[in-house]
Amino acid sequence: MDEQSLILRLLVSSLDLLAVARYTLTSAYVVCFYDWVISLDEEVVFVFSAPWNIVKVVYLFCRYYPLAVAPFHFWGFLGDHEQHVCESYLHALSACTIPPVFAAQFLLMWRTYAFSGRKKGILAVLSITLSTLVSFMIWVSWKQIILSPLFLFVERTGCFGITDLPTIKIVQVASGTPGISSVQPPFAYHLGIVFALTSLFDGLNMFVMIWHCYSERRTLGSLAQSILKHGIFIYIFMTILNMLTFGTFFSSRVSYEARAIGPWFAYILPSVLSCRLVLMLRRKASPTETKLRSRYSHIVDEALEMVTVESHPEETSEETAQSVSKDAHARP
Repeated sequence: MDEQSLILRLLVSSLDLLAVARYTLTSAYVVCFYDWVISLDEEVVFVFSAPWNIVKVVYLFCRYYPLAVAPFHFWGFLGDHEQHVCESYLHALSACTIPPVFAAQFLLMWRTYAFSGRKKGILAVLSITLSTLVSFMIWVSWKQIILSPLFLFVERTGCFGITDLPTIKIVQVASGTPGISSVQPPFAYHLGIVFALTSLFDGLNMFVMIWHCYSERRTLGSLAQSILKHGIFIYIFMTILNMLTFGTFFSSRVSYEARAIGPWFAYILPSVLSCRLVLMLRRKASPTETKLRSRYSHIVDEALEMVTVESHPEETSEETAQSVSKDAHARP
């Protein structure tokens, strides 16, 4: 393959990566905004009116932080900017993806901690794992992210960053100038490790929930069963998503376009799923007016049955006394 064909191949791959990344970014934020709109009524009832605690604070951050930084991400990634502008904002754009991941994982960790009986040892292990994940994400965001090589071909584009450049083999051509011999997609192991650690944390939470469910299976209430049912689904979904994304970054055979699909959903969807879990649990713990009426009606029916049962012996006694009196008068 000649040099021009290799350069054209790299350009086409970069442009395809840019397009897929922009579509994925937009889709992820649309899902986030849509879930917020359809959940707003429940938020007013179950979150805004609830007393302040750590779950409420993290929930509000988890819900509204992605919506708050969405305009900044749209400006940086969907707009076309010159290279010096992207160099100034690249690390800030990348760092803005860390807080929603931390908030979502913290919210799920706290649910796991509460579900497992608030055992300090479990909280310590989960906290250390989450701290390791966030620390590594910060290090990658500020030290390993570099500007996309797309600026080699165009003057203005989105401010996308990567952690590993393609392997480009340079050879000397007859004129003495350097030329490109081959282009190979990189092993983006920095981002791969991020998603591997995230999958490990999700799996650890899932293991704790399953272990506690098995050990306390005879004493689980309806709320705990709901946590187990919906929480396990969320952990499984997030683990699969992170593992698939991890696989794309650790394989050099995966196309650039495939690597652009997973990250944005892995950054945004955990926040959406965590908020859905909190709303589901609060809905379960706070029954609706119809359920309350049904419950009160059942209580009243049981009370009336008890009153009826207690009044029957008295009525039987009176009937027996009247019958004995009649028999006594009837005797000669």
